[in-house]
Amino acid sequence: MSLVGRVGRKRPRARLAMLTVYVALALGALTTLYPFVLMVATGLKGPTDQNDNRLVPAYLANMDSNDAAGKLDEGSLLSKFLADKYAGDASQIRSTRIGRDATAAQVEAYGTFLMRLPLDSWMAGFRTAPNQVTGRLAIRYQAWLRGRYGTVEGLNEAYTEQNGAFQQVVAPQEQLERRDWSPVRDRKFLEWLEFKATLPAEFRIPVRAQRMFQEFWRTQTHNQFDQVPPEVAGAAKAFEELALPRLRARWDEFVSQRLPARFAASTVESQWRSAIGAGTPLPIEATERAWVASNASLIRTEFASRNYAYVVDYVALHGRVLLNTLIFCLLAIATQLTVNPLAAYALSRFPLSSTYKLLVFLLATMAFPGEVAMIPSFLLLKDLGLLNTFAALVLPTAASGYMIYLLKGFFDSLPRELFEAGQIDGACETKLMTKLALPLSRPVLGYMGLLAFMGAYGAFMYAFLVAQDRRVWTLMVWIYQLQGSAPKAVMMAALTIAALPTLLVFLLAQRVILKGIVLPDER
Repeated sequence: MSLVGRVGRKRPRARLAMLTVYVALALGALTTLYPFVLMVATGLKGPTDQNDNRLVPAYLANMDSNDAAGKLDEGSLLSKFLADKYAGDASQIRSTRIGRDATAAQVEAYGTFLMRLPLDSWMAGFRTAPNQVTGRLAIRYQAWLRGRYGTVEGLNEAYTEQNGAFQQVVAPQEQLERRDWSPVRDRKFLEWLEFKATLPAEFRIPVRAQRMFQEFWRTQTHNQFDQVPPEVAGAAKAFEELALPRLRARWDEFVSQRLPARFAASTVESQWRSAIGAGTPLPIEATERAWVASNASLIRTEFASRNYAYVVDYVALHGRVLLNTLIFCLLAIATQLTVNPLAAYALSRFPLSSTYKLLVFLLATMAFPGEVAMIPSFLLLKDLGLLNTFAALVLPTAASGYMIYLLKGFFDSLPRELFEAGQIDGACETKLMTKLALPLSRPVLGYMGLLAFMGAYGAFMYAFLVAQDRRVWTLMVWIYQLQGSAPKAVMMAALTIAALPTLLVFLLAQRVILKGIVLPDER
């Protein structure tokens, strides 16, 4: 029955009241929806912009704008691309801002030049940064290894490693800018060189003498730029702006102390000048800008999907996660839809003198949070030897005071004539319950099933307490473990994916929920 009749709705006061209610409901919906949308948006971001609370990540609309000080906007697509390529090394990014005014022909020639450089003259970009869990290089390298070996067992045998999956394989580190670095040329490193040769130009970062010269003086002055000699500093105001020395003595000093021997006769810069012409710097910035501009959609898609793809791989890596969660949810629904209806039916059909006290006791259990019973349940399950089993997850929640009270009220509302007619036809109590009471209780049972699913699917603290064996961990426990190693953006992506089943269940079962709440009161 409507609270306001059709005639009353036409009054101005009634309309104003209804409008106020609708506005309040809309605002309430927005306050509920905003955190979820923000969580989804944060999952699309990365380490450089994960603390930006804009609902739409800046890189989806901003290509390469600068702020008021002329600095590249950290949220722009180009900025994210550079941070990804250089593993978040801000100093190296600033050092490579050269050759911005290069022509299209020079940019094309530079791409060809990179593809012809020897393997020890360039480093592979897009490595996983310290604040990331994966990167473009790692994904590409792991896919290459999967295509070569097929199984991680074959890879482990070849490399003498103990990787649990291809996602755990780490690419060899290269320190090509160090003078004294000498790699261990084992099978893994030799195959790494084979893989490295397949990388396209955008992955290749040339080992520049200028960059090594800048780092040489950073070390010499203990990162104090004002200690750099004037003839070395020139017009530079930071280490990243230092140019190669014109004085022969300074160059010889750098060559003897810092420059790797393979570059003593010919550096990458000198090779480029020989190919293009003197006075032409490496067009690194122009090339990167051109590549981002021509592949903006592809880069945006990769950035937006990276965290979610990593979470999916993480769940797939721990193969029993989904199976454990599914088993737990099904067992929880089955036990709660068995125990609670039996108890409620018994209290309704066979009332005792103390039924009222029992109901008060059942309602009293709702006054205490579930955490209060965790430790006693843990000790009891330990004595019974049920820890690290699905029984430990399911049995303590098999009976619910709220569900028993709700079902008893519903059974009490059923007409007694139906049960009397069944008894006249010779039906026993089992048939009366299964053929009469339960079919009429489907809306309430559906609502209870949803509550059981929600409780089991979202269980974390209790599930981790009584089942500490990794083989029994559910999805929420694994997401908690991911939190220790993943940045904020990856965690938001994980929580978004974890929320999808619950969201779908609520969207598909709205009528069941509504009937389960309203129908008992109407009866």
